[in-house]
Amino acid sequence: MTPPERSRPTVLCVCNYPSNTGYAWDFIEGLYAQLADRLAVRGVITYVAYPRIDDPPRPLAGSSARPVTLDATLWTTASVRATMAFVRAHGVRCLYLTDAPVRDPRYAALRLAGVRHVLVHDHTSGARSRPEGLRRLVKWALARVPLIGADHVVAVSEFVRRRQIDVGLVPPDRVTRVWNGVPLGATLPAGDRPLHHALGLDPNRPAVVTACRAAPEKGVIVLLRAFDRMLAGWPAGTPRPVMVYMGDGPQFAEIGRVRESLAAAPDIILTGYRADAGRLVAGADVCAMPSLWEDALPLAVMQPMALGLPVVGSRVGGIPEMIEDGRTGVLVPPNDVDALAQALERLLDDPAARQAMGAAARRRVAEVFTPEQQIAALTERALAGLGLAPSAGRA
Repeated sequence: MTPPERSRPTVLCVCNYPSNTGYAWDFIEGLYAQLADRLAVRGVITYVAYPRIDDPPRPLAGSSARPVTLDATLWTTASVRATMAFVRAHGVRCLYLTDAPVRDPRYAALRLAGVRHVLVHDHTSGARSRPEGLRRLVKWALARVPLIGADHVVAVSEFVRRRQIDVGLVPPDRVTRVWNGVPLGATLPAGDRPLHHALGLDPNRPAVVTACRAAPEKGVIVLLRAFDRMLAGWPAGTPRPVMVYMGDGPQFAEIGRVRESLAAAPDIILTGYRADAGRLVAGADVCAMPSLWEDALPLAVMQPMALGLPVVGSRVGGIPEMIEDGRTGVLVPPNDVDALAQALERLLDDPAARQAMGAAARRRVAEVFTPEQQIAALTERALAGLGLAPSAGRA
């Protein structure tokens, strides 16, 4: 690095997995790319570290972000040493971690190497046990020990923010809720059914779609059973619904075995991971996110809403912050096959309700969950970590 560049303010954003890992990390890497473009205007260099780069990172293409092969996860001693060396060599002042611990003794080593601000972006799902007694006192004290704690935590939902404060005991002034934002998808012309065309389906068949990681906590198997139960009573002589699951992960084989055991197996399609999932979801009639645990703020809910689709989701975690029950979608108890089947049937049976909820969902995304508000808030936090004043108005 040339001396003039070495003196420029620098941010290191960390990816926990190799490039092009899947839907969720594509989104996070996209945030890094947008942040890099905003910061570049202020003369800031943004590196994005990957433990491995097999193919150029798609989400960074055309952005100011500079991808580097560097294991900066801090999960091993070798990773800490490599990150310290990179910090020293490139003058990194702000370290931007995703889903990392809020307290970690290794942060002290990075500060010795030159890091001045540790920012943790918390997208994590799941509940945590509230500490009590001595454990609570110790945790409260650790949250205030200099050097080992993150300087600021960005929480993707109010659920996550409250968990950091109530369970993590992080001081409230060090936690900011910044909802994820997604662009509004283009509405489809009447009769355009990209999902049906891609999969060779009759365009008259209603489609229930979900796109998420194949993991037990996502509840895909519950959705399969609910769909099977709904179809058991589906009236003859009307177009038969189809269910499409797009995704991959550790539970994919089990999902396939459950599918084969159901009477509705011929009406259930498992596509695996598809890079064009966003385009295909636009051709759905109803989307579902049957999470079994406290999902932080799932894109599998927000992205269909941005396309004007109603979503049936579990009443857990941050999902109720997105879905207004009966207005922009339907909320059901987690792991309740009957309730999920009834909600799907209700929407498939009532095109007018589907259309009204989908339109309301799209308006809510346009008003609340915008990329502009998210990137502006993240840029402001990064600039603060670098000791730079925000731009006029908002960064």
